[in-house]
Amino acid sequence: GGRSALPFLGPYAASKHALEAIADALRIELRPWGISVSIVEPASIRTAIWTKGAARADKLSRGFAPEAAELYAPRVARFREVALARGPGADPDEVAKVVEQALTARRPKARYLVGRDAHLRAWIERLPTRVRDRVLAKALVE
Repeated sequence: GGRSALPFLGPYAASKHALEAIADALRIELRPWGISVSIVEPASIRTAIWTKGAARADKLSRGFAPEAAELYAPRVARFREVALARGPGADPDEVAKVVEQALTARRPKARYLVGRDAHLRAWIERLPTRVRDRVLAKALVE
């Protein structure tokens, strides 16, 4: 989420963008002392955040004013459909193994991508902005 902000997940993505910025700055600041800084960029991870978020979204959407429901309900429903079809997310143990690898590597990488979705989203972010936006909109909300 630090490189790719998805619809309806802006606040979550903002927090991950902040982690990216801190890691990028610290990597350069700490370099003179031989201290490496890495960031692990996983795909969605199978945790309770997603089920809690879905329950919260359901509650909020039931309280939509008619105008908001007309504007957002179909897009939110489509996004939810796509998210459910993709499954519960990556195994947290897979992410933990990569964290261990980053911590024990002789020459750690600056970034570690974990999971197919992380690699796919990194590729999508290399597209020109308007193309990226069309791809994500078609895949997630249209």
